[in-house]
Amino acid sequence: MSTKLFWKDTPPRGKLLRPQDVVERTGLSRSQIYQMIAEERFPPFVKLSTRASALPETWLDRFIELQAERSMNSL
Repeated sequence: MSTKLFWKDTPPRGKLLRPQDVVERTGLSRSQIYQMIAEERFPPFVKLSTRASALPETWLDRFIELQAERSMNSL
């Protein structure tokens, strides 16, 4: 599977995580996350309303899995 746009092959299931939840779970800053989204290296937030966005938990889980795989492959 290509790592580019990896979330397209991952069903959006589980909890919907608000941006602060994503920051806490990844340890990345909000600005890092949005930069990575712009570079298509992080799944985008889903717009829930005009003022609310969230990330499907399965998309974040897949991102974390890919990062772990990359780390293990670089050893």
